[in-house]
Amino acid sequence: MESNLLSSGLEMLSISFSQKQLGQLETMVDEIMLFNPTYRLVSNTDKDEIIIRHILDSASAIPYFIREGKTEIVDLGTGAGFPGLVLAVFLDSEFTLCERMTRRVNFLKGLIVRMGLDNVTIDPRSAEDLDKKFDIVTSRAFHPLCDCYAYMEPLKKDGGKILLYKGGRESIEDELSTLKEKGYTPTSSIMELKVPFLAERRNLLILN
Repeated sequence: MESNLLSSGLEMLSISFSQKQLGQLETMVDEIMLFNPTYRLVSNTDKDEIIIRHILDSASAIPYFIREGKTEIVDLGTGAGFPGLVLAVFLDSEFTLCERMTRRVNFLKGLIVRMGLDNVTIDPRSAEDLDKKFDIVTSRAFHPLCDCYAYMEPLKKDGGKILLYKGGRESIEDELSTLKEKGYTPTSSIMELKVPFLAERRNLLILN
């Protein structure tokens, strides 16, 4: 079921993939299932749920990343590697995964080797401590925007973007309103994401 669910989901997203890429994602799922009891990487323990809520959810925004071309991307609070490792399978970009929890860093180091990815590095510092600028700053299931924008914005290069995986539009607009009250008024757009087999609303918030 795993391979069929993954391949069907990617096809529904109109994402072209090779058997190697499909295998890399399958390896990611298997490793999460193996180490999750010890490292508590994700709350979902069902394999199909991991594929839908994490792998396909991360993959759903790939077309927006592709539009940016080859870039340097940082994934803040990557956890088990979402969305960074999923994106790294498909994109010709350099990825930095920001994760400060030691057990997750150790897991990610082994996972990157097993997936055969050579375009990914790990930075074990907090997002606030990063001192490099990137073309794209992204995150998924991270802090509310009003709590993290102040240190996200300095991480993007001139002309760079912040691409954030979010839930429903109403909650995003509430976050933007709160951000404005704090004096931040970035140019923003909200793009709907359709995650295969998932009924919940998902959107990508793009900040320039």
